[in-house]
Amino acid sequence: MLAPFLGKLRLAWQPVDERMVRTPTNINRETRIRPMVEGDAEVVAELATELGYPNEIEAIHRRIRPIGQTDLLLVVADASDKPVGFIQAHRVCIIEVGFRVEILGLVVSSSARRKGIARMLIGEVELWAQKIGAEVVSVRSNTKRAEAHLFYPAMGYKQIKTQAVYEKRPGGRESKKLEESEK
Repeated sequence: MLAPFLGKLRLAWQPVDERMVRTPTNINRETRIRPMVEGDAEVVAELATELGYPNEIEAIHRRIRPIGQTDLLLVVADASDKPVGFIQAHRVCIIEVGFRVEILGLVVSSSARRKGIARMLIGEVELWAQKIGAEVVSVRSNTKRAEAHLFYPAMGYKQIKTQAVYEKRPGGRESKKLEESEK
């Protein structure tokens, strides 16, 4: 019963060059979406730093490894055979609101912005969400990201709430982010 479902999910990992014909005209025609691989770790670490999340390359390697999981979509946008952006999304079933896909991270290199790459990446997530039967795609955006608060509504996303986010490390220790913000 699960095998046909898993097969459908794996389709989302195939390169989607054929979708190039649907991209805006200002996109470099060499840009393509493909699955993220461990070899992308160095560039992904640089992109994460641009977003405000500095990371060690080895930490990124460890995080890329689970991409075979069926609940996770992790793809990059390649331009001239170098990643210039990535998006990460996961499927989740929230009892009170239903089955959805949530975008966990989206970043495009500052040198590649305003070329439709983020739209391509969002489009890949939306296609994956449709293939797996999600009811909605959602995204959370830090209040300090003014450009994102213009971008997502332009993509058809509606702001539904404002919330505070809390975190804690397992075992009771505070997260590094919390510790650093108190300094």
